[in-house]
Amino acid sequence: MERVLDTIVDLQQASVELAHSRALLDGVPESMQELHDQYELQRSEIERLEQEWQQAELERRAAETEAATGKESIERYQEQIARVTTQREYGALLSEIDTVRARMREADDEALQAIERQDEASTQLDEIRGAFETLNQQYQEQLAVWEEQKPEMRKRVEALEGRIEVFRERLPPAALLQYERLFDRHDGAPLAAIGVVEGTGVPIRHCSFCNYRIRPQVVVQIQTQGALVPCDSCQRILYLDDGETG
Repeated sequence: MERVLDTIVDLQQASVELAHSRALLDGVPESMQELHDQYELQRSEIERLEQEWQQAELERRAAETEAATGKESIERYQEQIARVTTQREYGALLSEIDTVRARMREADDEALQAIERQDEASTQLDEIRGAFETLNQQYQEQLAVWEEQKPEMRKRVEALEGRIEVFRERLPPAALLQYERLFDRHDGAPLAAIGVVEGTGVPIRHCSFCNYRIRPQVVVQIQTQGALVPCDSCQRILYLDDGETG
C-alpha cells in the first residue's frame, strides 16, 4: 500500500515541475535566455531613447510656441506705445516688453537644449538600431523554433495537471489540508529533505532547509511508517531521499 508521505513527495515534485513548465511557457528556454536578456535590454534602451526624443520634441514645440506668442505680445505692446498719453503708461509697457523678451530668450534656450537632446538621442538610436537589427533577427529565429516546441510543452503541462489531481485524490483530507497550508505558508516549498552530515561517528541528520538537527527517532518514524513529521524549526514536512525509505 502506498504511503501518504510518498504520495505527498510525488505531489510536490509534480507541482515543482508544473510551476517550472508553466513559467517556461510564459518565457523562453534556458538555451536562449542569454539572447533573450540581450534582446530585452537593447529593446528597452531603444524605447527609452525614443521616449526621450519624443519628450524633447514636445518641449521644443512648447518653447517655440511660447517664443512666437511672446513676439506677438511685443508687437501688441509696441502698437499700444503709440497711443499712450502718460509717462507712467509708457514705462509700464516698456517693462512688460522687457519681461516678455526675457522669457523669449529663455524659451529660445529651452528650444535649443531640446534640439540638442533630440540630436543626441537620434545619434544613439542610429547606433543601437544597427546592432539591434542583427540581434533581433537571431532572436526571432530562435523564438520561432521555441514556438514550434510549445505545443509539446503544453501537453506536458496538461499531463502534470492530471498527475497532480490524481495525487491529491489519493491523499486523506487531513493530509491534503496540511500539505496545502504548508504550501501556501512556504511559497510552494512545503517539504524538506533530510540531509546527512557524515562524521567519524554516527551520521548527523538535519533539515535541508533550515539545517535544524533531526532526532534519530524521527528518522525511524519516517523510514518505517512514512509518518508526516514536521521539522521542529521550520515546520516543513520531512522526507528521506530515494533509497533511504523503509
